[in-house]
Amino acid sequence: MKEMDINFLSVNRYGQGQNITATVYIPDVFTENTGLMMFCHGWGCNRSQHFDKMKYSCDEFDLVCVAPEYRMSGYAFDPVKGGGWNQPYDLSFLQTFDCINSLRKVLEIYPFLNRKRIFAYGGSQGGHIVLLSSIFAPSTFAFVYASCPLTHIPEEGETLYNFAERDFSEAEKSVRNVVEHACLIQCPVYLEAGTNDGSVPHFLHAVQLEKALKDLHKEVKAVYYEGGGHDLMPTINKLDAYKKMIPEVLKTSVNEKKDDFLAGSMISIPCAGKRLTIDWSKNLADKELFSWEKA
Repeated sequence: MKEMDINFLSVNRYGQGQNITATVYIPDVFTENTGLMMFCHGWGCNRSQHFDKMKYSCDEFDLVCVAPEYRMSGYAFDPVKGGGWNQPYDLSFLQTFDCINSLRKVLEIYPFLNRKRIFAYGGSQGGHIVLLSSIFAPSTFAFVYASCPLTHIPEEGETLYNFAERDFSEAEKSVRNVVEHACLIQCPVYLEAGTNDGSVPHFLHAVQLEKALKDLHKEVKAVYYEGGGHDLMPTINKLDAYKKMIPEVLKTSVNEKKDDFLAGSMISIPCAGKRLTIDWSKNLADKELFSWEKA
């Protein structure tokens, strides 16, 4: 496999786009089946966090793998140490666009990729981002896989409550609430979590999402590792958990819908009296890629 970094501009609310770097692993040989998988790092981590899973997946499952360094975290926060995060912190809204736009950029570079095989994996905040991606671009993914994910902005009294150091409006909370918008998810969802996670308690996040998806008769598989922490240790490590969950579905899963980018979809999401509209016909850095209005 080959490795390269790409750079592109991602959407901002106003004016010039945000510069984003992503690392891409590329199979030595492309086939008609070569797909694309996005890997999203956790809060304060950086794009190297899932390189082990990317290397495993690239040649084994015929995938181009992309890991975006989304804004305000990791090397985007500290170019030398690659750790930490800005405060105040956006917490997954703009970061989700950064990550989805990394997929769009790779599809621009390799337009011949099999668009029926687009997948996403993320852990912690990265899990939150891939789940939000399945809502923001609902016709795009063959599946999303979230490990120990956030599913909403933590409420007062929950772990991580003060990490963003800012207040969120009701609409901002709503647009980041995966459980609230679970009805919009159209692809299978794979979840895993440790039962001793002190950072993102599984019963407040993964378990609630699993229940919501099952109540909606959505396709979901959840695995809970007894005694596992936020990294699933000491029960299992993340790479081995990924290898247990993923091989067969990466060989067989396809999305028969036209993806949102090819279709130029208009996505409308109601959020606590407001409405978020996403126009996937717009370019990666176009300030009209998303807009807010009263519902």
